[in-house]
Amino acid sequence: MQVKIYFPDGHLEKPIWDALTTAGYKLRKSERGYLITVDHPDIIFKQVRPQIMPFYIESKKGDGGITGEDILENAKLKYDLKNVVVIDRLPLRPTKLVVAVSEEVYPDVKTIEDFKAKIGNKKVFIASEFPEIARVYAEKHGLNAVVFDPIGKTEASLLPPMPEADMIIEVSEFGTTLRENRCRIIDVIKDPVYSVFIANKDSYNDSRKRKVMENLITDLKEVIESRNLVSLLFNVPDENDLKRIIEFLTKEGFDPTVSPLAKGGAAIHIILEKTRVKFLKPILRELGAKRIATAPVITFGD
Repeated sequence: MQVKIYFPDGHLEKPIWDALTTAGYKLRKSERGYLITVDHPDIIFKQVRPQIMPFYIESKKGDGGITGEDILENAKLKYDLKNVVVIDRLPLRPTKLVVAVSEEVYPDVKTIEDFKAKIGNKKVFIASEFPEIARVYAEKHGLNAVVFDPIGKTEASLLPPMPEADMIIEVSEFGTTLRENRCRIIDVIKDPVYSVFIANKDSYNDSRKRKVMENLITDLKEVIESRNLVSLLFNVPDENDLKRIIEFLTKEGFDPTVSPLAKGGAAIHIILEKTRVKFLKPILRELGAKRIATAPVITFGD
């Protein structure tokens, strides 16, 4: 029996696709773009919007999928999920769930308290792809709100003339799109928001299916986490320098691989975060390292 995994579209599609292909999975989309063939005998991929995955998995239409914590929270409010579990977070760059208004329509509104003072008891239209979260937020702040799902391009509903919404609740990574559309963030509902791998409880309790899903998650995490790592390689031709270089690296927390060179000395290899390379290289040069080089790396396991 194969394990049916929901593959996300939207902003999650490319990083998940790239990570899986880097990990050695051969992926190909069908003509209609919904089925993704993979060279793994135990996996079926079907591409759907992350927003619907929790419902499908709750309903046992699929075994697992990749979605966002914000989407899962909204689905819990809407469907009262009982059969969906989070197996793991994925180390993709997190986003945040924010509240924003138009700077042109509300130039003096900087906070949610400013907005409440400006609106009073008037009817407020809130656009969000997370309508259940939006309703809870509106109730918490005493807003007389009409909540609707704009079906994508949420920030467009704030744009004048005659905007469709007074406020949006939207996912933002850096806030660039909001700023480009002259939208101001006035509150943050959740920060950070992570991508998660979710599964149906019965599927997860099936040891064979659980193993397939956990191996898939491990492959994803190893590739994604390795993107911040590099191999640092260098030669130490003078054996008199070797001892102090190894002592330095050990003190810095590394367990270097040391290989003898044909003409004496040694070649040394360590794996480290990219950001540390610029600080280590000058020290290693002073200690006698030569021909320092870096290379991309994918680490499998600890």
